[in-house]
Amino acid sequence: MEIIRQAIRSIIKPDSSLYKSGASVLDFLSVIKTEGYKTWRMLNNLSEGSEKDPIRAVKLRNVSYPIHIRPGTRDTHTIINNIVREEYGKLTNVTSPKWMIDAGAYIGDTTAYFLSRFPDLKVIALEPNPPSHEMAKLNLEPYGKRAILEKKGLYITNGIACFSGDSTGASIDNTGFEIDCTTVSSLMDQYSIPRIDILKMDIEGAEEAIFAANPATWLNRVDLLIVEIHCDPEKSLVPRALRENGFSMQQYRSIWYCRPVKK
Repeated sequence: MEIIRQAIRSIIKPDSSLYKSGASVLDFLSVIKTEGYKTWRMLNNLSEGSEKDPIRAVKLRNVSYPIHIRPGTRDTHTIINNIVREEYGKLTNVTSPKWMIDAGAYIGDTTAYFLSRFPDLKVIALEPNPPSHEMAKLNLEPYGKRAILEKKGLYITNGIACFSGDSTGASIDNTGFEIDCTTVSSLMDQYSIPRIDILKMDIEGAEEAIFAANPATWLNRVDLLIVEIHCDPEKSLVPRALRENGFSMQQYRSIWYCRPVKK
């Protein structure tokens, strides 16, 4: 499926209606292949539904418990990418991980995926946006103490920052409502984590500030970093910081899988 998508992307602009139609076809084929037609119908109906409609729980093969979805939102698109198509589950090559930080947890879909995939894993999921946090709380409750949900954003310091936007595009900004922030090092100290097996970052541009603020203080304790790079400044700053700290990078779609190079 990814080969087809890359071929389409090389010919057609991603923001064109034709590309979006092709992407919808690939989503359809992915769901049909993994979950069957009945589940695709349910997901499609939820995607086209109204935000006033009740939340629905959907059982998917790659997670241990049903995922709750809000109709008429980005929830359906997100779980197709992250759970059905396993966008964050490529190129991992990890064995029995113990600790993961999911920065930008949204509705808890990626956390649920990794908790289901690795039975000994504990995940600290960070989601500061109140509506998304409430959904993450609902989706992660069945995983018990293995899922540690914090209503915080990942940033360069502990304290308060402004936050704006909604859904998957919400981010730290110069304006908006106030949220609590934490750092990678603070989380490791708080939960007595010697090493982070998996650190996933999808924080809509805040990666730039984090990788500009001496990441060497925590990168040497990360075995696998999965990061989404959102803007042009990040495209140069983040790879440079990772190379300077001895990391290699491998891309899958918009996701970069980064590991320390063994000496």
